[in-house]
Amino acid sequence: MPWEEEDARRHVARTEELLAGLDTLPDNVAAARALECVEALVDLYGECLGRVMEHATSGEGDGALARRLADDELVGHLLLVHDLHPDPADVRARRAVEQVRPQLQSLGGDAELLEAADGAVRIRVQGGRGCSSSPDALEQTVRDAVGGAAPEVERIDIETVQAPEPETLIPVDALFKGRTLTGRGAG
Repeated sequence: MPWEEEDARRHVARTEELLAGLDTLPDNVAAARALECVEALVDLYGECLGRVMEHATSGEGDGALARRLADDELVGHLLLVHDLHPDPADVRARRAVEQVRPQLQSLGGDAELLEAADGAVRIRVQGGRGCSSSPDALEQTVRDAVGGAAPEVERIDIETVQAPEPETLIPVDALFKGRTLTGRGAG
C-alpha cells in the first residue's frame, strides 16, 4: 500500500536520523561499512530510477509519465538526488517562487524571480508589514522553497524592497474639503 505524503515525510526524517547516527557508532569500521552499504544501495536504486525515467521519456509517450513522476513530492526529490529531474534548475526555481507567493501574500509580502542562470538565481522579495511578516522571515521562506526545488543552485541573491504603506480608506484631508476648521466656541 503506498504511503500518504505525511508517512513519506516521517520516513525521510527517520532515514536522515539513522544516517546521521552512523557517525556516533563506537565501532568506526562498522560505521564505515554501514555507510558504504547505504551508498551502494542508493547508487543501485539511482541506476534503476534512471532506467525508469528513460522508459518514461522514450517511445510512444509524450513525457506525461515523466512529468507525473517529477511532480510527485517524494519521487521528485529522489530524481533530484540522482540528477534525473526532467526540469532544469531555473524552471524549478521559478515554479518554487510561484508556489510560495500565496503564502507570502497572506503575510503582506510577495516575490518575483528576476533572473536564473549559471547556478544562481536573483529574486526580488517585497517585505510585508507587521510582526509575522518580517523581511528576514519572507526571505528565508523563499530561500527554503528555491533550495528545496533546485538544490544545485549555488547562489540565491535576494533583493528586498519594503512594502508600500497601505492606503487609508478615506484620506483625512478629504473629510474636511470645503470646510473651514475653527476652534471650539468660535462661531
